[in-house]
Amino acid sequence: MVFELLLTAPLSKSDFSIALIDVLIERLDRIDAGLLQAWALRHMIQQPQHRISPRAHRHHTMHSLFVAELAVNLAREIGYPHPDEARSAGLLHDLGLLWLNEYGEQYGRVLADAIDERSLSSAEWERYGLDHAEISADLAARCGFPLGIIDAIALHQAEPEAVDTAHPLVRVIAAAEELASYRGSQSAASLEGASRLTKIDGSVLVSVLADTTRGMQDMVKSLEIIVEPTMLTLPWATPGTDSERENMDSGIARTALSAFARSAFVDAATARQSFDVATRLLLGLDAPVLFVKSDSDDALVGAPTITHPGLDQIRISARDEHSAVAEAYRNNAEARYQSGPRPPGKCAADWQLARWLDSDGLLCVPWQNPNETGVAVFPCAGAEQPGTGMEPALRRSVTEAATNRISERRAEEQMRLDLEDSIARRYVDHARRIAHEASNPLTVIKTYLGLIDERVEDPTLKEQLGLLSEELDRVGALVRKASDFTSMTPSGPAHSGVAEILHDLRALYGEALFARKGINFELRTSPNLPAAAIPPDALKQVFLNLFKNAAEAIPEGGKLSVSAVAGINANGSQCMEIRIVDNGPGLAPERIETLFNPGARNSDKPGGGVGLPLVRELVAAVGGTILCRSQPGSGTVFQIFMPLAATH
Repeated sequence: MVFELLLTAPLSKSDFSIALIDVLIERLDRIDAGLLQAWALRHMIQQPQHRISPRAHRHHTMHSLFVAELAVNLAREIGYPHPDEARSAGLLHDLGLLWLNEYGEQYGRVLADAIDERSLSSAEWERYGLDHAEISADLAARCGFPLGIIDAIALHQAEPEAVDTAHPLVRVIAAAEELASYRGSQSAASLEGASRLTKIDGSVLVSVLADTTRGMQDMVKSLEIIVEPTMLTLPWATPGTDSERENMDSGIARTALSAFARSAFVDAATARQSFDVATRLLLGLDAPVLFVKSDSDDALVGAPTITHPGLDQIRISARDEHSAVAEAYRNNAEARYQSGPRPPGKCAADWQLARWLDSDGLLCVPWQNPNETGVAVFPCAGAEQPGTGMEPALRRSVTEAATNRISERRAEEQMRLDLEDSIARRYVDHARRIAHEASNPLTVIKTYLGLIDERVEDPTLKEQLGLLSEELDRVGALVRKASDFTSMTPSGPAHSGVAEILHDLRALYGEALFARKGINFELRTSPNLPAAAIPPDALKQVFLNLFKNAAEAIPEGGKLSVSAVAGINANGSQCMEIRIVDNGPGLAPERIETLFNPGARNSDKPGGGVGLPLVRELVAAVGGTILCRSQPGSGTVFQIFMPLAATH
């Protein structure tokens, strides 16, 4: 199960910063309990069909664990910096034996004729063109183990002269095998070989062997596991009968298996990930890709994944007589594709799919649910037999359970997108109606201001009327922008005269916001201030929001002080510092923490809490910074560091 988990989710570089056992626990935690129960049931049902008996499987496990513990202890003795790598290599070094036991023709006879593991390796090369170490290394590579571990597995039975010059981890695993062999044979050559590989004296190695053996014996005793003498020394079982096999009611087991498999996909949000894991654990296959029947035409369209993002560009007609994918859909039955001697054959889509899935064959399983229909396409080598009997029914059951949840998730997502689109359209229409209705009174007000301006002679009043007219133009522009859903940053020149804007705003709003409440508005600026790198309309919005907040906070008779100074270096660039200081009641510390956060409720008034986040957004948009310091009872200070406009 661990091996199949690692095949589904191979190790990554970040995984090697923690212990392997913790990596495996993390993967197990992500798997539904029903799926683990289904995996156990599947193996109990299939066990009578396997060539490997429970006794042989236990024998292999005990030997691998013994070599792993020896490797860890030897790694520590020689000062190898990564003992966990030695354990991993030891646990996986003979995994290929199980594979050959299951799939190698007449492998039992090969094992019976072998006198030791090196002679077994030679016989395997002669008969199969590879040995169990080569298979083990390939499986470790597929699981994502580092190259050092993979090489140690591949070379642990190489010729002694080759091993002597290899990576230290190779020598550790080879020495662990020699020590395991020495325990059974008491061969001086094995002990000498382990000593030569590790540069450790033979007497020390014997002590390491004794300690490791006692540790293994104590462990298996506590677990009440039956261990035969040869289990620790030889990686394969000697011939014998298996008296532990028990028959079970396969009908009940299969019904339970189907129920467990379906229960593993209760969460639609994780159904796709669960399907990939279930494919490996329950079906013994690599993760599939899905093809979904299009609603608009008679085509099966690929569903993109992270691994295959361009899959939606492959469309296969459901009437295509040469496509195994289409055949499975039309006949509502499994179909196989195998790449021919002259690719791509008559269906390029099937051939291309097999290439994308790194296989020369495909296994196509149809599925249907109330939302969608389609085909799950599994990579399945042409020479691989996906199983008979219960296997097709299990593949169909798992596929339909998973795709049902995946389709539900897709339908929910589409419903959410449709709802958001509907709300967005309604909001746009509403905003445009508001903008239209607001523009009419603004136009009327501006017209009356023009009439008043023609009748007055006071220059100061005329100036104020002009400023008020400009403000109406700015408000109208903001309303139009909001209805068009363009950038909230006001348009206009990309630079502002800070002193001029501050004087204009004091002239226009000083009386309404401050003078009527007896608040003293003190303004200190220099006429030679350089321009700030922010549009004038944006800067006005910043100041008006801060002035309005200050006017609401400062008690009658209080004071607001505004100053602007250039030549400040902030974040490595020349800036202007603008300070807005009031002697109001100040702000509580907890309010300061959320003052600029969007959605933070900093006011009880309708629309409250929007102004300060907008201020920070406008300042940050031009590369500026705004800070707030306040203390209850002592007032509040806002500091704005605004970049200077570029000079030419």
